[in-house]
Amino acid sequence: MSRVFKPLAGWISSALVAVFFLLPLIWMVHASFRPENRIFAGGFGGILDFGDLHAGNYAAAWRRASMGRAMFVSLTQAAGIIGIGLLVNSLAAYAFARMDFRGKNPLFALVVALIILPVEVLAVPLFLTARDLGLTGGLLPTLGALILPFSAKAFNIYFLRQHFLSLPMELEEAARVDGASTFRIYWKIALPSIRPALATVIVLDVLTHWSDFIWPLIVCTREETRTVQIGLANLFTEPPIQYGHILAAAVIATLPVLLIFRLAQTHMVASHNNVGIK
Repeated sequence: MSRVFKPLAGWISSALVAVFFLLPLIWMVHASFRPENRIFAGGFGGILDFGDLHAGNYAAAWRRASMGRAMFVSLTQAAGIIGIGLLVNSLAAYAFARMDFRGKNPLFALVVALIILPVEVLAVPLFLTARDLGLTGGLLPTLGALILPFSAKAFNIYFLRQHFLSLPMELEEAARVDGASTFRIYWKIALPSIRPALATVIVLDVLTHWSDFIWPLIVCTREETRTVQIGLANLFTEPPIQYGHILAAAVIATLPVLLIFRLAQTHMVASHNNVGIK
C-alpha cells in the first residue's frame, strides 16, 4: 500500500506547489479577458468566474502599446545579440580553453571579474559611446545600440569555456593529426559537442534581454524604436490607465519567452559539474 501511496502523495504535493507558483500567471491570463470593472473582483478566486469574458483588451493593448512594432524591435534585438554573441563568446571561450598565449590566466580572471558589473554601472559610458557613434537616432542605429554592447558577455564566455574544457582532447588531437586547422576543429568538433550549453546560453540571453528596461529606456528615444517592455510601461503612464489592457499586453509579452524556452528545453542542461574554474 505504501508503494502506491508514496508516489501518489509526491505527485499531489508537486501539483499543489506548481499550482501555487502558477496561480499569479493563471490569474493574469484570466483577468486579461475580464471587463475592467471586474478584474479585481473576488481576488484570486475570480479565476473561477468565466462570465463576460472577451478579447477586447488584447486588441486595445496591441493598438495602444504598438505591440507589433515593439515585438519586432525586441525580437530583432534578441536575435542580434544571440547571433553575434554565440560566435564571439564561443570563439573567446574556445581560445581560453584550448589555446596558450601570454597573459591568458590574468585575462580570464578579468573576464570573470566583469560578471559582477551590473548594466546600471555601465549605462552612462555606454550611452556616451553610442551617442558619439551615432547610434541614438532612427530604427537601424538604435538596433545597433541595443545589440552591440551586449553581444560579448563575460558570463557566457566563462560558461562555454567550462564546457569546452570538459570535452575529451583525443578527438581534437586526432583531427589535428589529420591536418585540420584550429578553426575547423572548433567549428566541426568542439562547437557541435556543446549544443546543450549553447541552448542554455540562448535561453538565458532571451530571458535577460526580452525583459531589458533601463538600457532601452535610455537609447530608444523615438516611438518607432520602443521595445516590448517600454511599450508595456507606457500603458501605466498614458491615460486612460486600463488594467485590462496592461494585463493583456503582459500576456502578449510573455508568450514569445515561453515559446523559445519550450523549443530549447530539450537541449538545455544543468551542468553544475562543469562550471568550476579549471
